[in-house]
Amino acid sequence: MATEVDASTLNRQPQQRRTVYALLEGQPDGRSVKQLLGDSDVSETELRDTLRKLEAAGLVRRSRAVWTAVPLDTPPSA
Repeated sequence: MATEVDASTLNRQPQQRRTVYALLEGQPDGRSVKQLLGDSDVSETELRDTLRKLEAAGLVRRSRAVWTAVPLDTPPSA
């Protein structure tokens, strides 16, 4: 079962991970590693490592070869 993630989860990530998340966030159908490599200046090894770490944080999901961003929940305002 997936846990809810919010903007604070993303904000705690290093800049490179936030950048990769932003690339995925605008693509509701997701992107493959090959497509992401064309959109970023990160090496393939670093990109794959970044995607795995984002997945571990609950910010992205992988379905076969396609990565998608998990929509962020906005925390209730006090």
